[in-house]
Amino acid sequence: MGRLRILLLAAGLLAALPAAAVELPARVDWSERYTISTPLAGVVREIAVRPGDLVERDQVLFTLDTRRLRAEARAVEAEIERLRLDLSEADREVERAEELYDRTLIAMRERELARIQRAMAAARLARAQAEQERLRVDLDDSRIRAPAAGRVLTVAITIGEAISPALAPPVLATLGSTDPMRADATVDSDLAGRLQPGQTVAVDVGSGETYAGTISAVGWEMEDIGFGPGYRVQVRFSPPETVQLRSGQPARVRLGDSE
Repeated sequence: MGRLRILLLAAGLLAALPAAAVELPARVDWSERYTISTPLAGVVREIAVRPGDLVERDQVLFTLDTRRLRAEARAVEAEIERLRLDLSEADREVERAEELYDRTLIAMRERELARIQRAMAAARLARAQAEQERLRVDLDDSRIRAPAAGRVLTVAITIGEAISPALAPPVLATLGSTDPMRADATVDSDLAGRLQPGQTVAVDVGSGETYAGTISAVGWEMEDIGFGPGYRVQVRFSPPETVQLRSGQPARVRLGDSE
């Protein structure tokens, strides 16, 4: 009995697959495709990757010029220090007004005005602190990072280029997730009804190696992806890092195994 059938039997899935091996033409694709963008307007200062590079999740891909952001951050920091002094003075005025009111030397209105002044000073400080936090987020966003591990497919910007999300969402690069990869095939309605996500299959990418794969999705609408009309079957598999696969590369998906 073939190795693949043993794996399927262990998973309790053998009854769902054909008794004899079925090989399907397939096409390799990235398991996920990401469009890299940014919410910030700015000038590109550094490009740390090129098309074809493998990157890890959160790795810095691009850096924007942050001189204006840092100048704004310094100005806000100075404003916060001034507003803290204003709030301290307002606190002292409230204490003074409370004491004078308790001694019946001032009217209630004067005490309430002191309280209002303190509340307004506190609000101004809170707004400045919120602006400081926004600038911190913008400074962090100025370093555009990879949303997942994968391969850089395209780089659409150059150093010194100005980008403006207010005009149109900028596409800085595209990234394809390489672990896992995906193989797409199509099957008829009869076979589609017997396949389920989670079933184990085999993927041959034409290099002489066969990799264990898992069905991740079975389509519900007829489509033609190049192998004739059928229902799309998506299979995820993890080739070793030494095997460099490209989107569109031919492959074969094997369902079941012959003895």
